[in-house]
Amino acid sequence: MKMNHLKEKSEDNIETFNSKVTCFHLKKVGVFTAPGTYERFVNWVIGEFDLYLINEGEILKVYFPNGWFNIMGNKNESEQYIIEINVKGTSKMVCEEIMVQLEYIYNHIVLFNFRKRDHRVGQVKLKR
Repeated sequence: MKMNHLKEKSEDNIETFNSKVTCFHLKKVGVFTAPGTYERFVNWVIGEFDLYLINEGEILKVYFPNGWFNIMGNKNESEQYIIEINVKGTSKMVCEEIMVQLEYIYNHIVLFNFRKRDHRVGQVKLKR
């Protein structure tokens, strides 16, 4: 009698573990035009998420609790880097927070390159 009761309980647990987990997927695409910008972006992301498990290769993949994100960069014919950011996880709120962090870094790098370019243009104008 007791064994059947335990067996029924374990079967209930197995059904619970086999239930499908909802997965959220966020995707953004961006472009870097200045040389070295993609590498700078990846370095900043690695620095920001250095406490998480990071898999560096052609595709940067960072694992966070209950999810992960990856960043892929491909150079096109006009020497621009097209980057794709994918965030996947079981919590919509956490995925959105991670994407906001990555967008913040992306925007910071774009602004940094813009100011750097303007600064060089300003220096060239001063030399005339």
